[in-house]
Amino acid sequence: MNIKKIEPASLLRLFLGLVFLSAGLFRVFNWQKGIIEFSELHLPFAAYLLFFTVCLEIIGGLMLIFNIKTKEALLVFVVFIILALLQALIFSFGQIQNTAAELFFFKANSVDLFLHFTYLIILFCLFSLQKREK
Repeated sequence: MNIKKIEPASLLRLFLGLVFLSAGLFRVFNWQKGIIEFSELHLPFAAYLLFFTVCLEIIGGLMLIFNIKTKEALLVFVVFIILALLQALIFSFGQIQNTAAELFFFKANSVDLFLHFTYLIILFCLFSLQKREK
């Protein structure tokens, strides 16, 4: 029986593809919450930017999952995440400063569970990349 080994980079690509696809689909089914989210981030034309973001997340997520133009999709997501982080830092720096301690306290909520699952995937990939010592 020949079982193909899953490469860590492929696992990360699939995982990120699923993350972006699920984020886009979540916003489709929670459109009003998405508009509120974008409005609270002080984004102009919240509905139009939400539509653009949903398209980006769904199409880009599928591209990563099916390994289509992966390098281009990854580059678009890098720019997308950098812009999102800059936007959040500019408009929410004070709030981020006040809640920074939350990063280091585990709570059984969806955010912490997702982050720890992400850490587990990264750890698994790094572990599998390590050379075995003889």
